[in-house]
Amino acid sequence: MKLIAYKTFDYKCQRLVPAARTREWMDKTPGAFAYHCLPLVMANSLGWFLINDVPCEMEWDGTEPSSGLKVWATEELTENEKYFLPSSHFGSGVVTFHAEFMFWTEKKISIITKGPANMPKHGIQALEGVVETDWLPYPFTMNWKMTAKNTRVRFERGEPIAQIIPWPLDLIDSMEPEILSLQTNPELYAKYEDYRKKRSVFNAKFLTDGKKRQKYYVRGEDSLGNKYVEDHKTDWKTKQFVSKLSPDYHPQQVSASSPGCPWSAGDKP
Repeated sequence: MKLIAYKTFDYKCQRLVPAARTREWMDKTPGAFAYHCLPLVMANSLGWFLINDVPCEMEWDGTEPSSGLKVWATEELTENEKYFLPSSHFGSGVVTFHAEFMFWTEKKISIITKGPANMPKHGIQALEGVVETDWLPYPFTMNWKMTAKNTRVRFERGEPIAQIIPWPLDLIDSMEPEILSLQTNPELYAKYEDYRKKRSVFNAKFLTDGKKRQKYYVRGEDSLGNKYVEDHKTDWKTKQFVSKLSPDYHPQQVSASSPGCPWSAGDKP
């Protein structure tokens, strides 16, 4: 199945890479404890990162007008890089990043755009969207919402500003959600009870010996040792984007004052 990222500009200030499994805060947990949570790690590395190459800071005064948010570069930028400096386009403390790419997916496949999973950032929150990229003929923006006024937020060069995840467009519509008592499924209830009892014992021991792990989910089995699937996922086989640009392609500079230029920033306070 194809996922195409069309370059909408003749120069490069952003990159697309497979989403990373690691997080700095997880590295710093005692014994890297957080990595024992497989669902957390799998969410970290699902899809691709859009990487920022324009280091900048921003600050919001808490007001609604777009003028209430100031954005400035933290390094001297080329004209190309200035084009991708985020802006206060919508007001209300919303920071808008313009993507260098327009995505195309096959029929009935959309794209979820979100902030990097499990990567909290003080003073700002990534906004999420679902985009019908199987027909959309123009790019979309990645937006973040400032959550604290008079607080400076910094985006480094090489920092991910978005996580791109393909998603079946009709999946939710096809679901038939129900709520049942677990006891209506005696076999499943018995397995749950076995797990619950063993988990209670494990949690009591964990208070004095935090090094041991049950690892049922990591091994893809229940508490009785039963395996249900042969292809239990512990990692994604995410492929790198392959450049199909012509050999004579060369990035070109454009004027930062060209029509429709998205970058706008106040002077650095």
